[in-house]
Amino acid sequence: MNRLVITLLLALAPMLSTSQAFEKYENMKEVDAMVMTSKMFKMLAKVDLSESDPEAREYMKLIENLDRIQIYKSSNANVRSQMAADVKSYLQKGSLEELMRVNEDGKNIKFYSMPGKNDNYVKELFMFLDGQSEGEPISIILSITGEIDLSQLSKLTADLKVPGAEELKKANKKS
Repeated sequence: MNRLVITLLLALAPMLSTSQAFEKYENMKEVDAMVMTSKMFKMLAKVDLSESDPEAREYMKLIENLDRIQIYKSSNANVRSQMAADVKSYLQKGSLEELMRVNEDGKNIKFYSMPGKNDNYVKELFMFLDGQSEGEPISIILSITGEIDLSQLSKLTADLKVPGAEELKKANKKS
C-alpha cells in the first residue's frame, strides 16, 4: 500500500509543481497574470456551436482537454530577474524538452514541452520570453498543461494574443 501511495505522489508531483512554481506571480502588482483552469475549459466546451463549423468543433475539442493555462507578464526589473531564476530552476528539474529558440526583434523566446500520449500531443507547452517589446523590457512565462494537440495549438496561442505565438505557428508548419 505504501508503495502505491509513493508511486502515485511521484507521478503527480510534476503536475503539481508546474502551477506552484509560478503562482506567486498572480498577486504581484507588477505582474499581469491570467490563469484559466479546467473548469473554465469545460464550461467553454459546453457552449452550443453550430454543427456546420468544423473549425469551431476542433477548437472546442482542443480546449476541453486542457487542464490549465498560466500567463505571467512583467516589465519590472526585479520581477523579471526573479522570473528568469524561477524558470531556470523549473527547467533544471528535467521533465521538459527544448523545442526551439528564437532570438528576433529584441526578444529571446524559448519553447519547451513535456511529451504526451504520442508525437502529436504534449502534456505541457512552456514558453519563456525575455527581451524588449515596443521599446519596453518584458518577460513572459506561459504554461499550458493538459492533452495538447499540437496541430491546434498555434490557433489557441494566437487567440490568447501570446507573444511568441507567431514563432510557434512557424514551428508547427515545419513539423
